[in-house]
Amino acid sequence: MKKTNAICLSLLIALSLILTSCNLPTSIESEEEETAETITIEAEEETEVEEATEEPVVEETEEETATEEPTEVTHNITPGEPGWVSKYFFDTDASKNAGAGYVTQGDDFVANLFERPFTESEMVYRPDIDINKTEISSDSNFFYVTLYLNDTHPDGGLQGMYAVEIDSDRDGRGDLLVIADHPTSTTWDIMGVSVHKDPNGDVGGASIMRPDASYGGDGYEQVVFSNQVLDDPDVAWARVTTGDPPSVTLAFKKSLVDRGTFVWGVWAADSMLDPALIDLHDNFTQTQAGSPYQSQSNYPLAAINLVDNTCRETFGFEAEDPIAGLCYVPEEPTATPEPTPTTTSEPEPATITGVAFDDTGVPAGDPDTGNNGVREDGEPLTVYDVTITLHSGACSSAAISTTTAKSFSFTGLAPGTYCVKITPTGGMTTDSAYSFDLPAGGTQYIEFGYQVVY
Repeated sequence: MKKTNAICLSLLIALSLILTSCNLPTSIESEEEETAETITIEAEEETEVEEATEEPVVEETEEETATEEPTEVTHNITPGEPGWVSKYFFDTDASKNAGAGYVTQGDDFVANLFERPFTESEMVYRPDIDINKTEISSDSNFFYVTLYLNDTHPDGGLQGMYAVEIDSDRDGRGDLLVIADHPTSTTWDIMGVSVHKDPNGDVGGASIMRPDASYGGDGYEQVVFSNQVLDDPDVAWARVTTGDPPSVTLAFKKSLVDRGTFVWGVWAADSMLDPALIDLHDNFTQTQAGSPYQSQSNYPLAAINLVDNTCRETFGFEAEDPIAGLCYVPEEPTATPEPTPTTTSEPEPATITGVAFDDTGVPAGDPDTGNNGVREDGEPLTVYDVTITLHSGACSSAAISTTTAKSFSFTGLAPGTYCVKITPTGGMTTDSAYSFDLPAGGTQYIEFGYQVVY
């Protein structure tokens, strides 16, 4: 038995020596090595994760800010000197009652005429908004319009907006508006100068040169030239003259105006020269606007303040027919019926004369003498387009003569009963039709008055 145990022990020792000599790991060593390898791999993975989650290091570099150089404007043509004055006219001098804060003439809200170089409510006078004279001239390339102001701003210079408005087709609606906003240069400059047009033709509203209560237009909606719109950088310019009185001149290319003859007027304002709000009386009610007349209930000035404009004058022609907004409105030729040949035994022919007028009062805008149905000296012919008809016998009979003249005359009439009617008939301070007996050789005078809103 002992011998057998000894043999087994010897075999185990021999097997162990053989395994050791072959460098084969025991099971314990193998497990230890696998554990060590696992730990090493996990450590490497953790290191990779840490490296992946670390914020990348960004080197801060000093950014260079590139300053854009202003675009240089190259001009091909510059205005010259205005030269010979084609036409000039004067505007109301509001400085005469500036200390008292009111005017006595020149302002007519209904006709879109404003004499308001005063601040809202306090009625502080601004001489650089008060136009006293304007003139127009031209050369081969430009039209020149000069506005002479009463004086400079109390703080110096001309600190308003100054404009010329062109009615190129002479229908009473403005078509072109050239504005110089706070001009300062004494040489020709385009800074602050802009040009606006009205392609959809809604300036003036439905009633030309009359307020439209429900006006929904957008005024001069197209900008054709400004410091940002320089398709042609030579289109319009401005310069100031620091004389006594000071003035601002606008120069604009002739190519802007469709025709060589047109009607023009000028504006001066502090902030009211918004192209979208022209005409002003279409965008504000008379109550909202206020008034520069102390005698009116809506005195002093309110929404429409610090603004002065003029009636319009012609350029290149003399008006023979009435044009809305014109300073002088010519009378239309009277349509006279052919007189019936008379003999010595026939009665002497009779005549009917009359006028259609705006019942503004005297001075203009005086409610004490306005809208009273009687035309006083100085009250103008109406700006409305009217039609006057003559009827023999009853007013319902067919018309025997018609005229659109606002100062009219029917001559060579036989004695008898006649009726004279006018249209339109809205807002009148007199009757719109008169019926009467006309004796041989007699003369009948008629007045048709239109109401003016104060």
